[in-house]
Amino acid sequence: MKSILKHALSGAALFLFAACSDLTEINVNPNQLGADQINSKYVLTSALAQTANYYIREYTYGYTSEHGISEAMQYLQRDYIGYEINSFVWKPTDYTSFKALTDSQTLLENSEKAANEEERKFYKGVASVLRAFWFGFYSSAWGDIPYTQALQGSTQLFKPEYDAQKNVFKGIIDELKSANDELSGLGTLSSIGSADLLFDGNALKWRKFANSLRIRYYIRLGAKKDDLKSDNLDIEADLKQILANPTQYPVFESNADNAAVAHPGTDAFNSWIGGPLANSNRSQFYRRKPCASIIDYLKQSSDPRLATWFRPVDVQLKIGSGSAEYIKSASGQIIRYVSQYNESLDTSLYVGLKPALGDPNIYNLGSTANLSQIKALNGSLYLDQGANPHVSYLADIYAQDTNPLVKAVLMSYAELNFLLAEAALKGWIGENASVYFRKGVESSLDQYQLTDGVQKVYDRQTHQLTAFNRTAFVGDLESRFKNNADGQLELLMTQKWVSSWMTPEFWFDWRRTALPDLSVNIVEGSNGNKIPVRLVYGTKEYVVNEDNTRAAVSKLQPAEDNQWSKMWLLQGTSKPW
Repeated sequence: MKSILKHALSGAALFLFAACSDLTEINVNPNQLGADQINSKYVLTSALAQTANYYIREYTYGYTSEHGISEAMQYLQRDYIGYEINSFVWKPTDYTSFKALTDSQTLLENSEKAANEEERKFYKGVASVLRAFWFGFYSSAWGDIPYTQALQGSTQLFKPEYDAQKNVFKGIIDELKSANDELSGLGTLSSIGSADLLFDGNALKWRKFANSLRIRYYIRLGAKKDDLKSDNLDIEADLKQILANPTQYPVFESNADNAAVAHPGTDAFNSWIGGPLANSNRSQFYRRKPCASIIDYLKQSSDPRLATWFRPVDVQLKIGSGSAEYIKSASGQIIRYVSQYNESLDTSLYVGLKPALGDPNIYNLGSTANLSQIKALNGSLYLDQGANPHVSYLADIYAQDTNPLVKAVLMSYAELNFLLAEAALKGWIGENASVYFRKGVESSLDQYQLTDGVQKVYDRQTHQLTAFNRTAFVGDLESRFKNNADGQLELLMTQKWVSSWMTPEFWFDWRRTALPDLSVNIVEGSNGNKIPVRLVYGTKEYVVNEDNTRAAVSKLQPAEDNQWSKMWLLQGTSKPW
């Protein structure tokens, strides 16, 4: 049988060689359209859907076993299985989201075949923004990456050289400038609207995204300002030019401009990753728990985002004794009585896992919970794999396939305001930093519909939710910002950390400032109290493009491909350590 199969394959191969003028014709599906034949509307939709999906799935929610950016930034922690990621045992990570980038490249290449000049400009401008978004993210995460020679497999270039990180950023900034120019003068293109999942064909909003993204990169490059200026890129002057010419260089003006993709929630791919369509195995949701760092800060600050993002514990611990070990209170809350006080116990209604625990499964008496007694008191509670009734879970909005408050946020108005507040503190712009700081706080609250009077403020004494006094909350933060010059940057970065919840972006801010001091919270990190500063190049890079990958590694400090080596952005800065 093997012999017959072998000869049959040999004969088939001879036929293919004889019938084809070259090897590229082998295995071509005659019914499959080439990339240059696909309608650009479909390519645009795919690029945005892939961007929204992978930006959250791979780099935020952590549907991966290679790394944990949200765990590093102490938003989330994992338990049950795979929790070594909490302690920064990270593995090589391939560019899993490359489809979003290849779609963007196809959109750029096909733009010249658009039906009219308006569509050509629109597709070209949008493709450039998406390329800049992804190349900027990749370089920020890994370091040197292929850029100039990237995405050229169709020309048989399978081993692209890695561009120096400085040159990657110079290139994407030029792309963003060109995108703003291409999109200038265009209105809303109704012929494209439904295909544009981000801005419904509104060219002005794409320009705002392009210029706001440019500001993100300028602040990220701040420590290299002099180096870049000597290489003909004056990021401070460029930033001033943007703010001085809002008509020529529009930026986000409200949350209505946010670059945020909603989740339709109709199938596994377009649903929020924590919902049942994307994850029928519900332990995937419950094993991702909030970190104590974000929980405790929000509790101490009487911040309404606490009760918006997180659920109270299913079973609250209480020191003392009752009629039974487990009881249900008049409010319906299950309480477990613990006879002796232990300083490691958290008796709050909102409890997070401490970062980098050796065994998070036993935290707050989780491994000793009597699940049968709890179930008898409330049979609707989740008590399966990954359950810890004494630790909070993510709020119900994150367990749904779709929710208006849960989007893939690529960049927000809140982030822009915090960036501009930082630029003002640096003295790059003359505007008042406190004005931007206040706008940043307020726009983050608005993003989650936290208006005055909403019952979202947790009282740590009574364990009740009380009314939110928004005026007092924002006023107190603004007063602290104005009256403590030495602590301004720390407060700014702390509020930016909070507002960047459910995005990976703050990792890049924390690396360059080391604020807030998240390292002090680490319990059992794999490298002391250090937090990783980069992703490790994927194994596929070494298989396909080893020489160029090793050349890129040689420029890291130290020249080792691990999560601790510093890329150009961080070299010579003494940050974050």
